[in-house]
Amino acid sequence: MGTDWIRRILVVGAGTMGHSLAQTFAQGGYSVALVDINKEALDKGASLIASNLRTLEDLHLLERGKRKEIIKRIRLLTSLEEGARDADLVIEAIFEDLEAKGELFQQLETFCPSRTILASNTSYLNIFELKTLKRHEQIIITHWFVPPHIIPLVEVVKGPRTSRETAETMKELLSQLGKKPIIMDTFIPGFIVNRLQRALAREIFHLLDNRYATAADIDTAVKASLGIRIPILGVVQRYDFAGIDLALQFMKNPPINLVSEDKPSETIKRLVHQGHLGVKSGRGFYDYSGKKMEEIMRDRDIKLLKLKDFLEAT
Repeated sequence: MGTDWIRRILVVGAGTMGHSLAQTFAQGGYSVALVDINKEALDKGASLIASNLRTLEDLHLLERGKRKEIIKRIRLLTSLEEGARDADLVIEAIFEDLEAKGELFQQLETFCPSRTILASNTSYLNIFELKTLKRHEQIIITHWFVPPHIIPLVEVVKGPRTSRETAETMKELLSQLGKKPIIMDTFIPGFIVNRLQRALAREIFHLLDNRYATAADIDTAVKASLGIRIPILGVVQRYDFAGIDLALQFMKNPPINLVSEDKPSETIKRLVHQGHLGVKSGRGFYDYSGKKMEEIMRDRDIKLLKLKDFLEAT
């Protein structure tokens, strides 16, 4: 089947993921419709895309003069039907609510041409169980990571009736965009990365809730150890270097009583109650007040891009 027939992309949701997804496909030369019912979200997304592209220009990762060309490829729409009527591929990036996603997919199956591949960016919801679905062979999960225009990995997850052709088409398309897709033939909540992150999160919030360590201490500990090692060795190969016999011995050591229960963190609940939601509100575990979101994202992206460039060169 190939990917030559895919020319027009619809991204639904202009938030944290959506605007960056639209940028990614536009940079790849595709015509993109970015749809959100909230005009303010669209305007904010457009501003972030422009800022992201300027950052790439400043780092000489984007040719001068290409920014306007890329932006012209992105249409900002509040009408789902208008964006869907000629879409070859849809990436759904709305909030994580199964009922809302079900309603959206029902609309997409009505508005989109019969050829359209429908992909969800969900990080853990089993969209394949939605009773309203009709185009089972063309429905797939493509789980991207923040920020999608920089982070290479995309977890491609098949449903029980997703065709191999759909999965291979997505893998080929993502590879052409410079991404590193992996295909999971069976749905499991959280896929790979989020399952690992969920286990880590239990311990992070256990340490914070019980005041064993501060947020800054935890981040320093990780950045100065795992943060250096994981990009080179991953989380599995490191056992080869440590010694698998030692790994077995460690597993026989007395338990350190790791947290096994998933429950809302008291620290998180307090921050949400206070309105400290992170970068988007100007304060979370850290204080971002006095800085524009574009400035904060630019600083993050420069560091990520430099690290990505180094890792690709090794």
